[in-house]
Amino acid sequence: MLAPPFGNLKRSAVLLCYRAEQPMKNQSVTDSRPHSCHSKQQEALQAMLHKLSQFILQQLPRVPRLSDAASVLNMSGRTLQRELRCTDSSFRQLLADCRHTLALQYLQDASLSLQQIAYRLGFEEQSSFQKAFKSWQGCSPGIFRQRRPMAVSRCHPLSGLSRPVLQVNYGTN
Repeated sequence: MLAPPFGNLKRSAVLLCYRAEQPMKNQSVTDSRPHSCHSKQQEALQAMLHKLSQFILQQLPRVPRLSDAASVLNMSGRTLQRELRCTDSSFRQLLADCRHTLALQYLQDASLSLQQIAYRLGFEEQSSFQKAFKSWQGCSPGIFRQRRPMAVSRCHPLSGLSRPVLQVNYGTN
C-alpha cells in the first residue's frame, strides 16, 4: 500500500478538507460567486434527491439497485454515491427513509396486515420489517398501530358508520 502523501492518512484527509474550504488565489474572501454557485448546487442536489426518492417509491416492492437508480439519473453509480455523500446521505439511507414514510402511511390503513405492509415495502420477511420499523420508531409496528387512530377503509362494509371500525391484531407486537 502506498503511504499517504502527507504521512498520516487521517491528517491527509483533514488537510484536503481544509484546502477545499480555503479560497483560491484569485478569489477574494468576499466574492459572492461561490455562495450563488453553492446555492445552485444545493438546489440541484435537492432536485436529484427528489427524483431518486420518486424512483425508489415507484420501484417498491421490488427493491431498486443503486446502478438502476444511477442510470435513471443519467450518471454512474459511483457519481451517484459521491452526490449522495455531499448531502450526508447514502442510497441505503434514502431507501430506508422512503420505506419509513410509506410504512407510516400503510399502518394507518386497517385493512392491511403487517405481512402485506412488509411485502409492499420490499421486505422478504415480516420480521425484517418489524426490526426496521422498531429502529425507526422505537416500537414495533403492531404497538404503533394500536397507539394511533386508524383511517377507515373506504371499501369496508361498515365505513358509513359514525364510529371508525378498528381491527385488533393479536400477537403482532
